[in-house]
Amino acid sequence: MHANVRIRECVVADAVELARLRVDFLDELGQQLPADFTSTLNAWFGAALGTSRLRAWAAEQEGRIVGTAAINPFERIPNGTNPVGVGWYVINVYVLPASRGSGVAGALMRAVHAAAATEGVPVLELHASDHGRPIYERLGYMTPPDFMACRIGELNGEMS
Repeated sequence: MHANVRIRECVVADAVELARLRVDFLDELGQQLPADFTSTLNAWFGAALGTSRLRAWAAEQEGRIVGTAAINPFERIPNGTNPVGVGWYVINVYVLPASRGSGVAGALMRAVHAAAATEGVPVLELHASDHGRPIYERLGYMTPPDFMACRIGELNGEMS
């Protein structure tokens, strides 16, 4: 990992920087963002940080955030692979291009894993980009064979 990189949990004061980095992340994914989306994200992060809706971690180098990872806690009906029914959805794992390939994403994910272990969270889920998939696989993530998703509003058939 880059020398002098420090991982810390984010606080409400980080909302503006988290919003900026999320916009960079979504731009890289090719998403078309609404006008003034950064302001929407500023408000969302400001309201969600410090609550049970969101936790986020930052990788800092020379006083500047160079990467982030966040989680949205979830609760589901318990099952055999998650007998307590709680977990974290990992989202917004992003490292600035100049800091990629130096272990920052892995360090962020290890911080998330440590927090989950400390809090007794048994399951972490995420959607991986092609670029991020090898990092997650090295950390033990697998693609479940029975997972499907549907985007409401983009349904190809009738629901009856």
